[in-house]
Amino acid sequence: MRPWLRFVMLAALPLGASWWVGGCGSDSSNEGGAGGGTFDAGAGGGRFDAGATPSDTGNSAVDAGQPLPPEIEEVRSFEAPQAGVRAVYVANPSRDSVAVIDSQSLTIQTVEAGDGPTYLATLPGRDVALTINVNANTMTILRTEGGVTRTRQLPVVRNANAIAVAPDGRHAVVWLDTSRPNRGVPAGSFQDVTLVTFGDTPEADRAVQLSVGFRPLEVIFSRNSAAGFVVTEDGVSLLRFEAITGPTIVPSVSLGLNEFVPAADAGVVDAAVPSLERDARPSDVSVTPDGRYAVARVEGSRYLRLIDLESRQVRILDAGATVTDLDLTADGRSALAVLREQSTVLRVAVPSGFDTPAQVERVALTGELVGSVTASPDGRLAVLYTTAAPVERAVLLDLAGRSPPAVIRLRKTVRSVTFSPDSRTVMVVHNRTDGAPGAPETDLEAQIDRAWGYTLIDTATRFAKLQLTPATVGPFALNADGSYAFVLLRDDSARVATVQRVTLANFAVQDIVLGSPPTSVGTIAGTMRAFVGQLHPEGRITFIDQATGALQSVTGFELNSRIVN
Repeated sequence: MRPWLRFVMLAALPLGASWWVGGCGSDSSNEGGAGGGTFDAGAGGGRFDAGATPSDTGNSAVDAGQPLPPEIEEVRSFEAPQAGVRAVYVANPSRDSVAVIDSQSLTIQTVEAGDGPTYLATLPGRDVALTINVNANTMTILRTEGGVTRTRQLPVVRNANAIAVAPDGRHAVVWLDTSRPNRGVPAGSFQDVTLVTFGDTPEADRAVQLSVGFRPLEVIFSRNSAAGFVVTEDGVSLLRFEAITGPTIVPSVSLGLNEFVPAADAGVVDAAVPSLERDARPSDVSVTPDGRYAVARVEGSRYLRLIDLESRQVRILDAGATVTDLDLTADGRSALAVLREQSTVLRVAVPSGFDTPAQVERVALTGELVGSVTASPDGRLAVLYTTAAPVERAVLLDLAGRSPPAVIRLRKTVRSVTFSPDSRTVMVVHNRTDGAPGAPETDLEAQIDRAWGYTLIDTATRFAKLQLTPATVGPFALNADGSYAFVLLRDDSARVATVQRVTLANFAVQDIVLGSPPTSVGTIAGTMRAFVGQLHPEGRITFIDQATGALQSVTGFELNSRIVN
């Protein structure tokens, strides 16, 4: 039992000041309501009553009384190729090499790496790439300058398949991410990571092996890049870079999943963490930009956790209902917790809201079903939605409280939500229902439901544009200034091999037909181009001028062969 572990019990909702009374729309008669009578906030994650849903909500396809599954947060992987400022790097595991392509001149270098270069990352603001050589337990560092690429190899942990890079590009953490495809359970340990420090010259690079908590899940960095945080099943292992001079053990700061909670001052109740949380894995862990605090939740639990990463104190907040998603605002001052059972989002001040329930703000989104939240990069907005039910709506929330929540009708259900880097655009990727869109006697609504697609939302005007697509929405990239997006569409059976260039100023979409199936996409800041990697026996990348849509393709780089314009 730890004397500093606190358990805060909150009364039934409301949890303090109502942030937007009455939820969405102009009707304020439902003050303090939890779904306007449309949602049964019973046990088991809640049951949505479709029969009580207004006809214009787009939620009528939800089966009444059916328990809802957990919210799904889609994780997109962009492993190869990867771009620096000007160069694009493509790993060729079968030839133990990396192709370095100049995105302006389209010249190609074939650079020897280690045995089986597979996983790639680049350092921000530099033409420097890192590749894990999976057959040798090494990393090759490639530095490109003046058209010449130099390499350096360093040892990394066994079976590594993930690389996280600090914002300033001075450090990287390499580890085995067991959630990714791998070669089975390896002999050895799930608790090893490698900290790589990059010097001004290749000779100054160094790698240090560290032992951390069990099974690393992700790596987060402080905004000033002075520290890294390895989120594990045991808690958070803190990497203070200046203090790490050699191989060492980095114990985890506990998330309090297996702790008994003592009585303390008034309002704090003596209790034990519920049994459902014992030995549970954290579902969402975020670290404030200054690296001082972490917030976390557990799937199926009503308790939020605030972890002081300096003092190791854990504060546990009873949200009053199951928390289905958790996110931090960009400045780290507020945690946004979604209570799907009550159609509510809580805004909890960090750290004071975990000590003072009166500071927890509550937004009741009356009549809406929301279970997930995505906060904007600038911290001004958040989008609330659900991936667990066929709901064709999202709610745009002004976190400054200057305007009421805006309900956005989407006309299709939600798969994922992404903000552009400038926070001016939201891209919602949709699911589809079974059946052919063009089947005879199919009405327009059914055709829309059966098609793939995405919606673009202008956050200033709340204007939404639905874009139907002939294939599932694959990887996509938005450039750094938020002016263009590039969306891959691929269906080999229907011979769909397309990249859509989207001008975000007016949501105009240009279809660019490719000669082979697209596999990856990215943008290159130094040359204002996008690149599309493609499935081709000799290797193919198409470069797209972001402003004009003009194309140039490189083919044969895996054989160090030719360039095709």
